[in-house]
Amino acid sequence: MRAEPVAREAGPTPVALGTVGPTAAAAAVDSAVEEVLDLLGDPLRDVGKGDRVVVKPNMFQRKPGFRTSPELLLALARRASARGAEVFVAERTHVLKEILDGHPLHRYAQIVSFDDRPLRIVQIPGATSLRVPIAVPDLVVDCDYFIGAPQLRTHSSVVLTNAMKNLVGLLPGFTTRIVHMAGVEEALVDLNLLRPQHLVVCDATTVIEGNYPMAGEVREVGLVAASRNAVALDVTMAAVARVEPWELAYLRDAHRRGMGPADLAGVEVRGAGVEDVAFTLRRAPVDLTPPREGIHVHADTACDDCRRWLAAAMNLLRDELIAHPGELTIVSGPVARLPELRGTVVLVGNALYEHREAGVFLEGCPPRAIQTAGLRYAMGRPVTEQERTQFRVPSRDADHTGRASWPAPEELV
Repeated sequence: MRAEPVAREAGPTPVALGTVGPTAAAAAVDSAVEEVLDLLGDPLRDVGKGDRVVVKPNMFQRKPGFRTSPELLLALARRASARGAEVFVAERTHVLKEILDGHPLHRYAQIVSFDDRPLRIVQIPGATSLRVPIAVPDLVVDCDYFIGAPQLRTHSSVVLTNAMKNLVGLLPGFTTRIVHMAGVEEALVDLNLLRPQHLVVCDATTVIEGNYPMAGEVREVGLVAASRNAVALDVTMAAVARVEPWELAYLRDAHRRGMGPADLAGVEVRGAGVEDVAFTLRRAPVDLTPPREGIHVHADTACDDCRRWLAAAMNLLRDELIAHPGELTIVSGPVARLPELRGTVVLVGNALYEHREAGVFLEGCPPRAIQTAGLRYAMGRPVTEQERTQFRVPSRDADHTGRASWPAPEELV
């Protein structure tokens, strides 16, 4: 890596906010990108001829609207290419190739999937969760200039996902599972240590709100934001979405590690004011009240992430839980002794590993959205062969015949 991201300034960290207007047409997005880059003093001036520039969007889902704006990517790639750089727009699955097929972006950048790249084994200095060597695509460590291009989204486990969490998508294929196994909050901070972002340009022309990634809805907002510091950008966009930065554990962790400001007091907002563009992002549900008698939930000792995941899963599966004819016991969080188990049993989270033989076990801290299939399985609902790979059943009930058929990587959220 030729250039390291700019060190944190002694004073407040600049974050630029620009509005797009009622439409997200290419010209309007391009103008907003130009505005926020100018407000930052042209951060692409650090890009030189022959440099390898990687732009990392959110672009691993086919569902319309659940992706970074291609027009925003075009605006960034065109400017980096004009400086003589070799530009790559890269994401962890082949879905971005489908979305961008025939798009003018191909004139300025190579569209690649991290899943197709050679891997490097790296150790993350200062990691607290991903403390063992991990495999990452060569472009991640070899590029000279790295640009994050996230889409602002709510999140059922970590509350809000934007610049920092976008880097979970650096890991190819199924290896994103490692992040949840190790603890997603600290692991995503570790990934930001591995690959600091020289520039982050956030797409909030449209945002995703509600019960994402289990569900979620697209909402038009008309905003673009940029910063040289991912933590500062996330602090600012949290405030824009009316989420308190202290609610986001990964931001608290990143601040403790000296990676960025803790709140808006450490940010210099340029362009539009936070209050001028603020909106209330509809969050994922957090209610753990069972939808009917006979559904028993024990989660008093669970961490916040697992509690939020479980609330979101119960919301997603509410109708199926109500229709389930039997009793169901769901346990999450560390316990020395399991509570009374009535009916079918589901164990949620790494803390219950020692009790894994007591029921359907969903590992992770928290589990991923696809692992809600374990709850459906416990209720006797059909699950696909691919979904069956995402949870563990007691040894006495396991079917070890056949060959595992893995889900498509874009389903592993």
